[in-house]
Amino acid sequence: MCTAYADARKLSLSRVSTIVFGDGKVLSRLEGNSDLTTSRYEAAMQWLSANWPEGIDWPVDVVRPDVRGEAA
Repeated sequence: MCTAYADARKLSLSRVSTIVFGDGKVLSRLEGNSDLTTSRYEAAMQWLSANWPEGIDWPVDVVRPDVRGEAA
């Protein structure tokens, strides 16, 4: 998910991690089998949905929340 966003915006995962989580190491920790609280996950998904690049398809295997927090 974040990789698709990073690729579309031509950003590093570290930069996306900083933008979404306020910490450039969160995504690399997740790749290393760390975990995330539900509230941080939901906030990240909300942010990604609200800021998804136009012209780039949302990944079909990921339920997209709308900007009010409801699954779309």
